Amino acid sequence: MTEPFLASGGYRFALNPMQWFATEDGWLDPTKGPAPRDLLKEIARSGFQAVHAQVPAGWTIKEYKNALEDAGLQPAPGYLSMALPEHGVEMEATLEMARTSAAQQAQLGLTDMFIATRMTKDAPRVTRPGVGAEFDESRFALIFDLVDRASSILKEEGIRAALHPHIGTWIETEAETRHLLDNISSDQLGFGPDTGHLSWAGADVIGLITDYRDRTRVVHVKDCRLSVRDAARTTGMTYQETVVSGLWAEPGTGELDLAGMIAALGSDFDGWLIAEVDFPTLPPFECARVSAEWLAKLRRPSRSSH
Repeated sequence: MTEPFLASGGYRFALNPMQWFATEDGWLDPTKGPAPRDLLKEIARSGFQAVHAQVPAGWTIKEYKNALEDAGLQPAPGYLSMALPEHGVEMEATLEMARTSAAQQAQLGLTDMFIATRMTKDAPRVTRPGVGAEFDESRFALIFDLVDRASSILKEEGIRAALHPHIGTWIETEAETRHLLDNISSDQLGFGPDTGHLSWAGADVIGLITDYRDRTRVVHVKDCRLSVRDAARTTGMTYQETVVSGLWAEPGTGELDLAGMIAALGSDFDGWLIAEVDFPTLPPFECARVSAEWLAKLRRPSRSSH
């Protein structure tokens, strides 16, 4: 299988096929999409050569590798959603899940993995998204400890954790992101920004990527309509209401400077760009095809500009 780098200064890119799982109420249902093998073939048919790695429940690593090979896809870095005691899961159980997930990623030949805290429909920041609602020092200390310990475990398994701020979770704002990155060793914790979620939270995405460029090897490329974000914030919409009102867009069709954000990674970026469209404007396959076409046209900034 060919290495998914494009000629003429292109990037290595993959798809997280969330558009197949989007529900009418602005959430995601992983059981909603096609059967795993069928989905992988649709992803490849849309123009992607790699997919966000997620071993289906009950599958062995070998079965998953075979399904990827049959579809003509390579694995790209996956995602660890970490449960908290408030979700009814003890810290030690979450850390054991981190080890298991990291071991799977390593067996797939990967070296990086997004890590985030879990988002639930009844969470305070889902009710009031993107504003850092209900920040609490003692809770954040617990979050810090979890990220520190989980990223250390991933490192033991040969995987670099990539901190992934996400709307609706306790790691949402630029300040929270910077605090974690500035106080956990760079050889243990990398940065895995999501252009859409950080923009929803009002972060300086280009500034963050520039400041932590050396720690960034994986990026979720997500476009959004800032006008929808602003209107939703003014009227007090929830996460799901904001999504349904048209926040998310296929790459290049929203209101973000995605090209500028990606250029901030520098001309020598050799990591992964992973497209996500949480709530598609187009049917899922067409959404994936448009995403692949947009990413394929991207070119690196000249070395002199950095």
